[in-house]
Amino acid sequence: MAMTLRNNKKLNYILWLAVALAACLLTEYLTFGLWQIDWSVPVLYGGDGVSGVQGVKELLRGGGLNGWPFYEPGSPFQANYSMLYTLFIRFCGLFTQNFALVFNLYVLVIPPVVTLSAYCVFRALSLGGAVSAAGAVTFGLCPYVQQRLAGHMGLAACECIPLVVLLCFWCVEDERFNRPGKGFFRYRRNWLSLVFAWMIANNGMIYYPFYGCFLLCVTALCLLLRERSFRAIVTPVITVAEIAFWEVVAFVPAVIGMLVGSGSSVTQGAVRGTIGGDIYGMRISSLLLSPHGYGIGKVEALITKYRDTLAKDEGIMFNENSMGYLGILGVIGFLLLVLLLFTGLHLARKPDLSGRLWLLARLNLGAVLLGTISGFGALVTVAVRMIRGHTRISPYIAFLCILAVALCAQELLHRLHGKKQAVAAVGMAVLFAYAYGEQQGFFRPEYGEIQATWASDAAFVQSIEETSGADAMVYQLPYMKSFENGNQHKMADYTLYRGTLHSDTLRWSYGAPVGSENDTWNKATSELDPAAMVAELQAQGFAGIYLDRDGYEEADWQALEAALCEAAGVQTPLVSEQGTLSYIPLA
Repeated sequence: MAMTLRNNKKLNYILWLAVALAACLLTEYLTFGLWQIDWSVPVLYGGDGVSGVQGVKELLRGGGLNGWPFYEPGSPFQANYSMLYTLFIRFCGLFTQNFALVFNLYVLVIPPVVTLSAYCVFRALSLGGAVSAAGAVTFGLCPYVQQRLAGHMGLAACECIPLVVLLCFWCVEDERFNRPGKGFFRYRRNWLSLVFAWMIANNGMIYYPFYGCFLLCVTALCLLLRERSFRAIVTPVITVAEIAFWEVVAFVPAVIGMLVGSGSSVTQGAVRGTIGGDIYGMRISSLLLSPHGYGIGKVEALITKYRDTLAKDEGIMFNENSMGYLGILGVIGFLLLVLLLFTGLHLARKPDLSGRLWLLARLNLGAVLLGTISGFGALVTVAVRMIRGHTRISPYIAFLCILAVALCAQELLHRLHGKKQAVAAVGMAVLFAYAYGEQQGFFRPEYGEIQATWASDAAFVQSIEETSGADAMVYQLPYMKSFENGNQHKMADYTLYRGTLHSDTLRWSYGAPVGSENDTWNKATSELDPAAMVAELQAQGFAGIYLDRDGYEEADWQALEAALCEAAGVQTPLVSEQGTLSYIPLA
């Protein structure tokens, strides 16, 4: 009998997991428009997206050929902020070197992995299969994840956020968890904690580990106030130490690089000021207001007008913090957790609903106080400038709020019986389905446009190789620092990486770290008059000038291009099929 029950539980677990993953994959196909995909072309080809494609290519084929004429191979001493997906990309590389295909897989695998993680955590908290599947797929394709897929895939990968919340509950509810003593390594959850800590430290760049440690510290404060003894905080402190240990390990190569003078990729030369903690703070209004108007046209028009006003009146203060919408389930959970702050619930030792909601309410409050504009996060940025975009705590808030709704739904189903339970189940199914459907549509690449531009650029770069030779050095205009230059006219940041994607031999001027010898020379050369620029480039051995016309006003690029052609003795430059790129041979 016991064996049969265990088998039934396993079957139930697997079946509902399969439902959740199937729903996630089907939603990707339908809402992402995947029938239009060309697997040999990346689904993203601009801004942060093209930088991501370049990164995948480097992982598969080695360092890029950027940063000439004073090229230096990339430093082997680099920190890794997303080891989980680095391993995934390298694993794919065992079977294919098609970096566009691997990049597409990288993007599309993120929502199912996030769904898988959330489902496992829901079940670990004793939630039923149906509620766990519904909650997991809601988080796996929440608005934040979808919007971050469009360029910042490292932040879309939120799969370790549920693990952090699970650790918080274990710290509160399990007296054996992470308690020092002789039997420490004989307890399975302590081993799981070490594995989770490694995963958390290697996920979401430095942001998600930091916010995870913060929420564990909030948990420690709750325990301290409950027990009024410092012994109560030993468990969360040890858990934080485990995450910090793996984070230090991830940064050791970068530190060694600094010490031996071989460079590192901690900030890649980007200068970040303390004001970033305010500029990129979270907006509570963005958490609650749906850009889709909750599926109601008139509401959507009002919210769109409000967001347009913010973008116009507040400028740089309205940025990626516009991406924090929690989805309807998240909004319901958020309001519930705020309301619970004013009730008499307490933090219980046993895993009951009131105790869990009490903790979730405090974790949610802590996340809001840290992340909001001019919140505590801005003070953190004074000391740690690398951590500035505190709106990136939004997916933590989304998971806390979705979990709160799921816990309440499970409790309601448990308490009701017969027809009442059936009616409640139908009502919840309708709510979850509506909420899930309303939060879709935040990620859908312009496949046709991307594929046309990719083909045009590929043919153009091939013509450069035919004109100047496979190993030629190519100088790129306009000058853009690497990285975080910002958009330049109609040309998005990182766009100059596009050339690198279409050639394995041409050597490009763009891509050197900010402040390096090549970057300093590159900027100075770009400021020369056309005749002096051509003379300098010929002296350095460059074969030609690659000009992205989108980086200039039309009159400006026309004048510059004509002057460069005259100085180089070229009558007509090579021009791409789409007319956005030109190449002026210097030989």
